[in-house]
Amino acid sequence: MLELLNNLHQHQALDQTSKVFCPICVANGYSATTDSKDKKWFFTANSTGGAVWHTGIDRLQVGIGYHRTSQAVRGLLSYKLVPRLADNLSLNVGYGIESQESGATGASTTLEWNKGPLNAFAGASVQTNDGRLRPVGGFKWNVSGPWTVGNQFDGRDHNPFVQHRWQDTSLGLVYIAGKRLSLSLGVSF
Repeated sequence: MLELLNNLHQHQALDQTSKVFCPICVANGYSATTDSKDKKWFFTANSTGGAVWHTGIDRLQVGIGYHRTSQAVRGLLSYKLVPRLADNLSLNVGYGIESQESGATGASTTLEWNKGPLNAFAGASVQTNDGRLRPVGGFKWNVSGPWTVGNQFDGRDHNPFVQHRWQDTSLGLVYIAGKRLSLSLGVSF
């Protein structure tokens, strides 16, 4: 019984320190996340679009996103299907905007690993406009205090980023698809 309670406590601690942002849902929202555990809303934006997420439902995040190139507004969904698959490892599923360039709808499944200052994910996604299964992945590392560096691979292109956090706000630069530099913004409220 004590081991079960300890596992439940560890599961809750993992859920509070991890933010599941579906890698396919909005262009580089992954790079703009903040560490605000007590906030239920999150806004992220860069030159390709933006999204507003609600994170108040256990293991589920829902939102709405806008993709500038396709001028499309779509619903977003990210769910932590298995919160504790192994130590620091969870299984996520998501549905929403697929990539920075196309904005096509799609679905994904990813494994997410959190250990200290490092967050990483890897998995697969499929876009409705071409039906091909593509690998996705990324990492972000808190290198020093409020600074984070990382990369998000959306199935087609790498999108490296650097970010600075101030409590509930983050501001950074992301090199979208290796083609253009963009500011990224994240705000929890």
